[in-house]
Amino acid sequence: MINSQKRICLYFGSFNPLHRAHLCLAQFALDSLPCDEVWLVLSPLNPLKDRATQLPFAWRAYYIRQAIRNEPRLRLVTLEEQLPLPHYTVRSIRALRLLHPEYDFSLLIGSDNLRLIDRWYDYQRLLKTIPLHVYPRPGYPMEDILPTALPGATIYLHPEAPQMDLAATDLREAALSGEDLSGETAVPELWEELRTQLLSLQS
Repeated sequence: MINSQKRICLYFGSFNPLHRAHLCLAQFALDSLPCDEVWLVLSPLNPLKDRATQLPFAWRAYYIRQAIRNEPRLRLVTLEEQLPLPHYTVRSIRALRLLHPEYDFSLLIGSDNLRLIDRWYDYQRLLKTIPLHVYPRPGYPMEDILPTALPGATIYLHPEAPQMDLAATDLREAALSGEDLSGETAVPELWEELRTQLLSLQS
């Protein structure tokens, strides 16, 4: 029997801010992976990152909406803002499945995250319940990232996915220093607004 469920690839991130590499990966997923849509799941706060450099959630959401407004197959998901702390990927996926039982979900992650997947909360349940599509990240070659024991996991490696050594940190630092890297952002016309938001974090 053919699976008629719409296929959704989930792409989690703090997107602080969303940039060109994020969009390239999302487009790669749309063009090359078995998915009909990519949902950008915006995280309110990454516990591993500095709160002082975190742009406001509402502004990051606004920025993403501007970036994807002409691509109907990309969707912003702000669910985690309503979920109780702490935010764990496995819990967020469970909530999405409860809200959207008609969809078939997969998860897009970097090779750096797969290498450290055993540090994720309840990672074994996560791996048993959702397929992973893995894209390369600098310093984490695809042939050397699989942990030794991932029982029940369905993992697809995509070494052909675009690999860009571009980080949101670089864009934030450039904006604050006066360097123009607007061409690397997801919404170049909002470069000055991004800079204003970052400066407000320092006040």
